[in-house]
Amino acid sequence: MTAGAVQTSAPCAAVDLFDTEGEPLCFDLDGVLLQDAQVRTALVGEHKRPAPVLWLEVRPVHALVGSGRTIHVEQIYSEASRKQAEHKAASLKKGARVRITTTFHGMRTILPDVQAVALLA
Repeated sequence: MTAGAVQTSAPCAAVDLFDTEGEPLCFDLDGVLLQDAQVRTALVGEHKRPAPVLWLEVRPVHALVGSGRTIHVEQIYSEASRKQAEHKAASLKKGARVRITTTFHGMRTILPDVQAVALLA
C-alpha cells in the first residue's frame, strides 16, 4: 500500500492558509533528490545577512503535486549551525527519497514553459 505523498495539517475554519501572522499551515511533500544536496551561502532576512542554506532539487512522487516536475528547496541555518547543514547535505545524495515539511509562506512558483500571455481588460 502506498501512503499519500502530500499531507496537510487541518486548520480551524477561521485560518487563512496564506496568512503571514500566527502559526502557518505546514504540509509534507515526498520526493526524490535529483542531485546531491549542497550548502551555499545566501543573503537572508530583512538585513540581508549571509547564512548557510541547504539547497535541494526534488522531484515529487505524487501526481497531485506534479510528478515529473522539479521543486527547488532551501532550508536556512544560522551561521553557528553551518556544520549541521554540511552534515545534513553530506547525507542527502542523488536518488534518496526525502520528505520536506514546509509552509506556503514565501513560496514562489516559476512557470518555465508558458505558451501564451494575454492582456485582460
